[in-house]
Amino acid sequence: MRICCAQISQVYEDIDTAFARAEEYLASADADMVIFCEQYATGWRPSVSAADAEAVKARWISLAKEYHTCIVGSYQRPGEDAKPQNVMLVVSPEGEVLAEYAKTHLFTPGGEDAAFSAGSDAVCFEYGGMKFGCAVCFDLRFPELFREYLKMGAHCVIVQAAWPAARVADWELLLRARALENRGYVIGCNCIGYDSVCGVDYPGRSLVCDFEGRVIEDAGVFDGGLGWVFDVSEVVSGVEEMRERWGLV
Repeated sequence: MRICCAQISQVYEDIDTAFARAEEYLASADADMVIFCEQYATGWRPSVSAADAEAVKARWISLAKEYHTCIVGSYQRPGEDAKPQNVMLVVSPEGEVLAEYAKTHLFTPGGEDAAFSAGSDAVCFEYGGMKFGCAVCFDLRFPELFREYLKMGAHCVIVQAAWPAARVADWELLLRARALENRGYVIGCNCIGYDSVCGVDYPGRSLVCDFEGRVIEDAGVFDGGLGWVFDVSEVVSGVEEMRERWGLV
């Protein structure tokens, strides 16, 4: 299997340009799964986008079918209390929605809770013979969510993020810790670029960490991303054996 993190400079409130760049990436990725960063289509800010949520969702589904690739995208799903939810959207190559995960830990220091409503459930999906868990940015600081994914049998957790350069050391530390303590793989896909409105720099540094907590793929601080190529059976059996050895099953 080949999983890619699309580390593409963000544009804000311009979904046509964002999706055009996504198409360029997908056309050359040759991947089984492509992961995009947190709220890639509209650009991440702790405020509600003017973009139509269902239109954004429909475009992710269309891209997955057109490029016959599993896509991990996102959109701002309308919530029950008038506030939308920050949702990771996973779509199969056939256009089937495999998972929708609403971020459970909102970034209260940045005011995300004032604009969004939190989700409440851990969500897993299966693809290509593996089970994946879902997390978004600030979720990474809460180990109990990742322990829940261990209990659910996830071999790998995908983390979409808009993680700032000022705290990039935390980003690597926490990704490695979540992988090590649960003896599973963790993929972190972070955005890149400078938000002149909020004054925040995003460094990229999308990473893949193995069940020893080692960084095995690093996209660096440049536009582009990473591609992790692996044997599914080896990854699955390695995780299961490691967890059994450490008494985690």
